[in-house]
Amino acid sequence: MRLHFLAIIGALPLLLTECGEKKGNDSEAAVDSLAISYTILRTLPHDPEAFTEGLTIHNNKVFESTGQHGSSWIAEVDPGTGVHTKKVILDNSYFGEGMTILNNKIYYLTWQTKIGFIYDARNYKQIGEFSYDSEGWGLTHDDHNLIMSAGTDKLYFLDTINLKVVKTLAVTDGASKLKNLNELEYIDGFIFANVYLTPWIVKIDPASGKVVGRLDLSVLVDEIKRMYPKTEELNGIAYDKNSGGVLVTGKWWPKTYLLRLK
Repeated sequence: MRLHFLAIIGALPLLLTECGEKKGNDSEAAVDSLAISYTILRTLPHDPEAFTEGLTIHNNKVFESTGQHGSSWIAEVDPGTGVHTKKVILDNSYFGEGMTILNNKIYYLTWQTKIGFIYDARNYKQIGEFSYDSEGWGLTHDDHNLIMSAGTDKLYFLDTINLKVVKTLAVTDGASKLKNLNELEYIDGFIFANVYLTPWIVKIDPASGKVVGRLDLSVLVDEIKRMYPKTEELNGIAYDKNSGGVLVTGKWWPKTYLLRLK
């Protein structure tokens, strides 16, 4: 039987009573005014064969997209076991990237082919495609527009009717451009982004493009790398509006972490 995501959240009080909370980067918060501290609520299994590109929670289900030539797919994931059920499998000529779900439609980017695919979220049948001028990396939405990254310092807002860019946002961290923006998640009015090849997730103000928070997950990345040397970078952010929990994982990681951001 599928383990309902909210059942995991509901079991957390007992878990925390028995085991206690694991503290995140509280000490750094006193040093860095933009540091976001966190608590690890639970460690969950993750498919170590998944080269994670996108992670999202929709209708209380966890969805994941992956990317590799010959093995790019979108699946529903049982967060309690890490077992996935593939729902979309891309043709071998495409390298899948980020994914998001809005208005009962799944939007799935590809890397360098500059084509995105649209699926009916109720039956996973392809219902359209769209093109873009950049590479495709991360994807999320703000309930109105799709928000796409391309591995640069720019974020692109796409109209969901014609899939054209209606706004380009340059992201800055202090006085510097912040490049290598990757997987995205929209949380409480802000855009959270993995920074490629780093243990950082940044919090971006969508009005100004300024980084207003930094989540340092070096502890998690170091733990994974030490235990599983073949794993690659941190990538994957999924927010559950009902519980406020945030799932994070990485490429070929055997674990997903459920966090509470402070």
